[in-house]
Amino acid sequence: MLVQLLRLLRWALAYAVLDVYRTVRKVMGRPNLTRPATEGMNGLEVTRACLEACLEFRRVGENRHATVLCAGFRHFREPWARDFGFACYGLLAEGRDQVVEDGLRLFFRHQKPNGQLPLKLHSTRLLERYLHSVLGRVQPDETDLIPRYLTAHGTRSLDSVLLLVIAWGEYLRKTGQLGELAHQAHKALEWVERMRDGRGLIQQGPYADWADTIGRRGAVLYTNVLWWKARTMLDDGQAEEIGRNLLGYFYKDGYLHNTPSSPVFTSPANFMAVAWGLTNEEQSRAILDYADRCGISRVVPARVTDRPYPFYQVSPLMWLAGISHYHTSCSWMWIGGWHAVACQRAGRSERAQEILHKMLEVVERDRTVFEVHAPDGKPLARKLYHSEEPLSWNAAMILYAHSVVSHG
Repeated sequence: MLVQLLRLLRWALAYAVLDVYRTVRKVMGRPNLTRPATEGMNGLEVTRACLEACLEFRRVGENRHATVLCAGFRHFREPWARDFGFACYGLLAEGRDQVVEDGLRLFFRHQKPNGQLPLKLHSTRLLERYLHSVLGRVQPDETDLIPRYLTAHGTRSLDSVLLLVIAWGEYLRKTGQLGELAHQAHKALEWVERMRDGRGLIQQGPYADWADTIGRRGAVLYTNVLWWKARTMLDDGQAEEIGRNLLGYFYKDGYLHNTPSSPVFTSPANFMAVAWGLTNEEQSRAILDYADRCGISRVVPARVTDRPYPFYQVSPLMWLAGISHYHTSCSWMWIGGWHAVACQRAGRSERAQEILHKMLEVVERDRTVFEVHAPDGKPLARKLYHSEEPLSWNAAMILYAHSVVSHG
């Protein structure tokens, strides 16, 4: 029996080595990725070039092609619902309506009968994607896109579904098109609302939202703010009551808490609440004042939180990689975009311009739009990790902030 087991293990190992060898050869045969040329451009021009570099004309079905937005240029070169949802604000501001329409149709085409929408769409295996990234090769664009519905942690991503509904609503509001997807949008929200608890708050699993290295669970502010915003898109009268309920549970100490029991200041949700008008004038003023006191956008706009999460909530892999602060004291410029928009909407136009100017200075310095910056303001880099660049939702949110701030 032991001999047979050893033979099986030896065969499995040989097969794995052969598979890796074949995959490496296949990937090596792919064209090299060519980064966007940005020398001589100002920060705004670099940002536009970076967003353009993440757009890919590819097959999306039999005899069908469309321009899809990839989450990133190198490692995340595939459509992610979350990244697309946020990037839609910048795409619409830049007049790229067709890209938004194509993306919405693509994601909604893969909706499950129960209403769930995909987390992402991919066409390669994990090993292939990793090798394409490491070796700097263009991923194939003539293979079918396959939907994925669960995160790497096996949890359901509620924010991805909500962001697709929000993107649909923003597109409908601007163009008057895609009204035929309203029924599917309703089904998507019904799927999310199955996770509502007795307090009327949406509950989520750990590692399930954009901060997917943090095991925060339960009634998380970020997801609930997105739920409220998605409800406003359907204009069915429920959003106002949901908003009052959220403020009652989350607004304490002059800002919105991470959960009803966790006082962590999470920048994205607070800034979106101000930008979208969930908070009133006094609450918005208090939130923006608190963010400035904490120096949330002092180095690179904007830092994720005002303090670390408890150590046990951070994924062990992030500790091993030396980036346990990836979703806390590091800075992401898509959040900086929301900070600028929130300030502009709250009547602080000078502060909004300062934040936007600082982001464009960083882009001009880096000659690209990085995924994430370390607390010292430099792109985050470790032996086992290097910040993706360009990253589409960062670039798109900078462009959206520029549009909002420029037009007052």
